[in-house]
Amino acid sequence: MKKTVVYIHGKGGSPSEAEHYKALFPDYDVVGLDYKSKTPWEAREEFPALLKEASGDSDEIILSATSIGAYFSLCAFSGRKDR
Repeated sequence: MKKTVVYIHGKGGSPSEAEHYKALFPDYDVVGLDYKSKTPWEAREEFPALLKEASGDSDEIILSATSIGAYFSLCAFSGRKDR
């Protein structure tokens, strides 16, 4: 069973911040999402494809986000039932 944690950073942050989560999730692949969106509308278009790419064929996905990355994630995934 493949398990993945996808981390979405805040403004001025970096996907490399995902490294901090590796110790918290030793049984998971931990990936930092590198996004370009500057608005919720852009995130709604960009994030689903990036999540699918980052999580691949995972059976379980945990999304962890901070600051504006969390807000963009809520906007991008609200109401969605797919990955």
